[in-house]
Amino acid sequence: MQCKFDRESATRSAEKMPVMAVLGPTASGKTGLALEIAARHGCEIVNCDSRQIYSEMLIGTAHPTQSEMAQAPHHLFSIIAPDRSFSAAEYAESAAKTIRQIWQRAKIPLLVGGTGFYYDALAEGLGAAGNDIELSQRLQQELQTKGLAAMLDQLQRLDPAASSQIDVNNPRRVLRAIEIVTNTGRPLAENKRVSPLPEALFMPVVVTRPRDELHKAIGRRVDEMIAAGLENEVRGLIDKYGRQAPGLNSIGYSEWFDLLDGKADLTATREAIVIHTRQYAKRQETWLRRRPGPPLFNLADPAQRATVFKNVAEFSAAFAL
Repeated sequence: MQCKFDRESATRSAEKMPVMAVLGPTASGKTGLALEIAARHGCEIVNCDSRQIYSEMLIGTAHPTQSEMAQAPHHLFSIIAPDRSFSAAEYAESAAKTIRQIWQRAKIPLLVGGTGFYYDALAEGLGAAGNDIELSQRLQQELQTKGLAAMLDQLQRLDPAASSQIDVNNPRRVLRAIEIVTNTGRPLAENKRVSPLPEALFMPVVVTRPRDELHKAIGRRVDEMIAAGLENEVRGLIDKYGRQAPGLNSIGYSEWFDLLDGKADLTATREAIVIHTRQYAKRQETWLRRRPGPPLFNLADPAQRATVFKNVAEFSAAFAL
């Protein structure tokens, strides 16, 4: 869906409730845009980032600051400890509940983040398979012991066509596909997806920056995180939760393990974080270009920025909450 509120959307809005979303790769300017939209339209912000759900992981996840969170109500940030997992199905259930509560306050929910699987789970659903926690944990263990190639072989045996339907370089997608096919006994293509929020009309705004600008922004952000005390944050989390905590399997955290073991210095650690963050941003953009789809707005371009606010205003005006 493009950042455009057309006549078809206006017709459907009579039966639907609004959900806006600001989506984009890391360091693309999502937070600033979301805060400005929230200020103009009285929105309440709902997290759509799989790492900002963790408590105590503030620096390395670019968690909104206290000042930013004071500018608008924020939801689903810092809600679980780093030593537990939080599936897309759990996120979708929590987000749907939160969004309905925001509607009851006559406000428009504004999703903000770059975790495509979370957005998919909420806007489109995960399908009839649901979430099998026991199977999911077993598959995670197999991934760690056997590797991604073995899991792809397993999926190929279960459903030969599935590999053409998912991002085979994304371990989470591969494991989820195995889980779905195993639970349903049917090919992945037959797994019908139903949003947990069927009454919602979603309007995603997808933002990015030119590649060289995005890379520079990522470098600056990593430097700011290190200056703000990221190493001490990582050390404290390891002491409290251990290296195997799901939250610490995150970019910006796991790269410190070699430094702590005396295998890398600060320069190498910083470079590893930058490289991995750039790679992650590229994967985010790949998803965003595929779904919700183009256009991607460059917020540094005044004309494109103005178009974003024009479309957001039209969408917001169509709902009398």
